[in-house]
Amino acid sequence: MKRGKQLSVNEWIELFKHYKDYLSHNITKKEFYYIYSKIRNSGDSLPSQKAMEYLSKKYRYYNLGMELKESQTGRAPKKGKGSGRPRKNKEEYDKQRNEVIKEIDREVLEWLITDLFKEEILKKHKVDNLDELIEKIKEKFGTNITNKKIMKILGLPKSTFYYKLKKQSNDKNKAFVKHANIIKEAFEKQNGRYGRERLSAYIFKTYGINMNPRTLGRAMNKLGLFCHVRTMCKKKRESKNTNVYYPNIANRDYNGLQNDIYASDVSYIPAPIDVEGRHVYLSILIHHRTKKVVSYNLSINNDTNLVMSHIVKTKFPKDFIIHTDHGAAYSSIEYLDYIKQQGGIVSMSRIGNSLDNREAEYFFSILKSEMFINFEKKVKEITFGELKEYIKNFIEWYNSERILRKFKWKTPQELWGVYNKHNFLV
Repeated sequence: MKRGKQLSVNEWIELFKHYKDYLSHNITKKEFYYIYSKIRNSGDSLPSQKAMEYLSKKYRYYNLGMELKESQTGRAPKKGKGSGRPRKNKEEYDKQRNEVIKEIDREVLEWLITDLFKEEILKKHKVDNLDELIEKIKEKFGTNITNKKIMKILGLPKSTFYYKLKKQSNDKNKAFVKHANIIKEAFEKQNGRYGRERLSAYIFKTYGINMNPRTLGRAMNKLGLFCHVRTMCKKKRESKNTNVYYPNIANRDYNGLQNDIYASDVSYIPAPIDVEGRHVYLSILIHHRTKKVVSYNLSINNDTNLVMSHIVKTKFPKDFIIHTDHGAAYSSIEYLDYIKQQGGIVSMSRIGNSLDNREAEYFFSILKSEMFINFEKKVKEITFGELKEYIKNFIEWYNSERILRKFKWKTPQELWGVYNKHNFLV
């Protein structure tokens, strides 16, 4: 489709005359379209609906007495002599500069040149600390020396003067961060695991300083403090025993509002440097309502003992539900009999629905993203004993220090204390 040309004022007037005839039914629609295409030089193509709307709008403005202007689209700017921004009249500029200099005492001029501006004048007046300099001048000689006068004395263009002034002001703001030491201390204390929102709550809770998360985020950027970005870890496939079936009683009651629910699961961790196999295994027991990791066990073998060794050490309440997946250890007779003896009810996720056991899965994702920056790589460089110590320290930190937004920035241990105080446990 051929595009039409830009119209001159006379061409618009001619088009409006034919458009008026068309509106008055003096010419047909087909005739008007032919005339329109001829004036616009658009070949045989018919005007679009948008083009007709534009014409109608322009015609309406024309009838209201508005002036028609020629389109500047496609017109190249004027080049050569006499084009562009007019040059400054150097003689006029020097005359104004000399007049300003005459207004200032000789003592002031000598002080500006010999003490303050000696290096700057030698370097064509490229001033670095312009803001402080202006303050010194105004302090010493009063406020009658304006920025305009200083520019004329130094021969600095207005744009350069204010650019340097703004740049220095920005550098000053970057250098100064309120409560910088406290922000650094809090960030390092949490090993860079907290983002701006959680760190803001932690600073208020620990130091009593209320900082808006956005303000804190800007301060962290200035100080070069960046928390670890969570990366996706590939989930290992685990063999499930589908012959054992228990209903999903927990039914995604993640907050344990209806029942006293515990969740357990096993996670695969890359084998440390001194382990022959490909993986070691971490089993945990987490409380739904408080999110506290009640017990855990790290082992080289993924067997029933991996789970039972920490389950038997747990003090369960009188009535409780324990939710797991269909893993081999959780389907074993030993495990099922023990839970029954303790007065517990076994609940199992539906096959292929990992979200049914979200609390345990979510804890593993936190551990693998916050314990080390590059978890998969780091665990392969340490021994099994060191890994055990790291996991122990992390779970202690998670329970007693990692604050939760949904619980008004309380830790799992604080919630657990409140829970026990109300005699929910035997």
